[in-house]
Parts: sequence; structure tokens; C-alpha cells
Amino acid sequence: MMNLNFSILDEPINLSNLTTLVVEDVRVFANLVREIYNFDNAEDLKIYDDKFKSLKAEEVLTITDVLGFDVNSRSVLKQIYGDLEIQLNEKPEVKSMIDKMTATLAELVGYELLDHELDLEQDEITVQELFQALGIKIETTSDTIFEKIFEILQIFKYLSKKQLLIFVNVSSYLTMAELESIKEFSDLQNLTILLLEPRKITGFPQYVLDSDYFLYMENMV
Repeated sequence: MMNLNFSILDEPINLSNLTTLVVEDVRVFANLVREIYNFDNAEDLKIYDDKFKSLKAEEVLTITDVLGFDVNSRSVLKQIYGDLEIQLNEKPEVKSMIDKMTATLAELVGYELLDHELDLEQDEITVQELFQALGIKIETTSDTIFEKIFEILQIFKYLSKKQLLIFVNVSSYLTMAELESIKEFSDLQNLTILLLEPRKITGFPQYVLDSDYFLYMENMV
């Protein structure tokens, strides 16, 4: 379980599976979003586990623009390529075959370099560079914001270095049934997700930090 804390709170908020935090004061909300976005240099915001170990910036995935988020960004693909490489290393016979084919390809290209007028050289191609050359990427089929969010959830599930997924102001685009589906998925997959919202979500479990800086729980089981 993780904990979130910042100066206005009297005690930290437990982040377990899907947690919704509503911050009604605009300035506090804006400052919290800024702190999350610049997590490396955050001064007021603390996110840590039960052993008081603080999360690192690379362990947090923050989505402020769902539609603008590139599921095939360089950082996401790098993590996926790393996972694929680990998967390959667990299959020595397949890894050996790929290494031999890559070496043969490099040798053939090397002969062509010798025939060129310029003095050309080549580096040894890595497995991850091979993945990139083959154009391996995530297939995207989303037509709605809800489907795009589920694509992000599926990706996050396989990003082993990421510990916390934060969505900023997404509830306005979702129905109650869609929010419940996201909650059910996070529970089943044991994901830690934070919805940071500027307004209350009617009928949905949430922490609310009101305009008087009083924190209370609403619709919590």
C-alpha cells in the first residue's frame, strides 16, 4: 500500500487499488498537479510505501491528457522492449537463433560497407535495437476516451517499473458504469491508481478536500 501526503493534510491518504481524491480549492488543485507533474523536484508532495520509502519519478506514470498520451512513446516502448528481452533470455534456444541471424545480417551489411567509397563502420546491434528496427509497437484500437483509458491501464499493468498511475481530471469524460469498470479492473489486477479531480463525483467513493481544507470520505464502503 502507498501513501500520499502534502502540507495541508493532517494525515496521509492511503492509496490502494483505485483511489479518488477531489480537491475543491482551485489553487491547491493546481499546485498539486504541478507537484505531481514535476515529481522529481516536488517540495510539498510526498508519496511513499508502508516502509516510508519514497517513490521515484520513474515509478510514477501521470496522465494529464488522455487523448494526447502516446501509448507508443519512447519511454513506454523502452520498458516493453526490456520486458521482451527478459522474456527472450528465458528461452535460450530462441535467443541463440536470433543472435545467429543478427550476426549473419551484420556480416552481410559489413561486406557492403567495405565496398563503399567512404570509411564506414557499424556497431553491434542490440536486441532492443532489433525490436525497434522491426517496428514492434502496441496496437491501438480505441475510439472513445474510455477505451483509450483502458489501453493505458493494460499498458501500465505490464510496465514493471511503474508503481503508481495518476489520472488528472478524467471523470468528466466517464459515465458511472465506466468508472465502476475501471475500479473493478484495478481491483482484479491489483493496480494502484489515483484519480485526481477538481469536483466531486456523485455516488462514487472518494476523498474530498473541501475549500476549507477539511478532508473527509464520501461514499466509502
